[in-house]
Amino acid sequence: MNPSLIDPPNPTPDFTLENVWGDPVGLPLPGLQSAPGVAATVLPSKKPKTGISSSSPADSQLVGLRIEAGPQEAQAEDSDYQLEVQEIDSQVVRLSPEVSSTPRVPRQMPLQEPQPVINDLHRLLEEEGEDWGMPARKISLRWILGTGLGIAALVVLALVLLPFINRSNAARPGDSQLEFVLDPEKTSAGSASWNDLLIRQSEAEQVFRAFARARVVDDLLPLLRNAKEVERLIRASGSLAVASNDGPPSVDAIWNVVDNDGRPFGLLSGVRPDCPEFSAYFVISKTELLLDWKATTGYGTATFEELERNQGDPNEIRARIVLSNFYTSAFSEEEFQSYQLFSPDQRKTIWGYTRRGDVAELALGKLLQTGGLLECVTTPQKVTLRLDHGFAGSLPNQWQISEMLHNEWITL
Repeated sequence: MNPSLIDPPNPTPDFTLENVWGDPVGLPLPGLQSAPGVAATVLPSKKPKTGISSSSPADSQLVGLRIEAGPQEAQAEDSDYQLEVQEIDSQVVRLSPEVSSTPRVPRQMPLQEPQPVINDLHRLLEEEGEDWGMPARKISLRWILGTGLGIAALVVLALVLLPFINRSNAARPGDSQLEFVLDPEKTSAGSASWNDLLIRQSEAEQVFRAFARARVVDDLLPLLRNAKEVERLIRASGSLAVASNDGPPSVDAIWNVVDNDGRPFGLLSGVRPDCPEFSAYFVISKTELLLDWKATTGYGTATFEELERNQGDPNEIRARIVLSNFYTSAFSEEEFQSYQLFSPDQRKTIWGYTRRGDVAELALGKLLQTGGLLECVTTPQKVTLRLDHGFAGSLPNQWQISEMLHNEWITL
């Protein structure tokens, strides 16, 4: 093998002295001997830089400092000489054998024997019983009747024993507990009054019609409850009723029976031609249906015109009440609860206050509050109150509520 790589199509150019870097041509350097069989190669001489022109001393004195980009150095041309490649050894040391020493064995699939095919029709015929296709056996009627009678007897027995079981498990009052027993006489009397009021709507309409048309006090008294007590009040007021006495009640009047602490009363409500609405209260006294004059007319010991001026007798005032949030320095929110009171005809209004934690405040709270603060009754409720004059510095229409006489306009 020839180690010298010569390219015949590209002959090597002639060697000149200019390509030598100061070394003699063809002379070997001292102390450097070429290996046998290897041709020695001498590097070409360094080429001078081009593009820089020499200037005379005169020109250098006339030209000042000049800053400009100079010409780039010309890159040396590639040498036409080729490097010699000498192959030392062509043998390659392998770490693992090329061919695996483990012989390959072909995979052997196990032979599976075919499963015998079972005749489905034959299998079904073997599983069928001897009574297949035969009609089902009928259950005896005696068994049906006996089973029904047994179940009925068990139910009846359980119902009979249930009171005895409950009696043994019932809670019994201890020594510190009181056992309340209803009075049969009072219960029967209340039930009789309730039932009597339910069927007396037509009679109540007749009584109210006669009350509305009365012009003389003597004609009015037989229709009223506690006639001797209210006669003086009627004559002192100079009028038979708050509203005018013209016109009968409307045909669509509503009759309700209200249970007030176990004492029912009848309430006939509707509209009349001369006023927007009316409410007539009735009670049964000795099997006779009578009209309550105070509750029907909304009577008060002082009118709301007087109460607005901080005048009149406030011992018995019938009004419609609702919660309010109007407070002043005399009635502060920390000490009092505010209410707004409307007149029976809802044309006048005043302010009432109860001291927090007082009996009157608790009674009105049960009537106007159904739960939390946000669950208050917004519709004005009918109440009968006793008022007191306000403190010094309060407004004329501000009153203190000292007692709630009743949660309605009627007192039973």
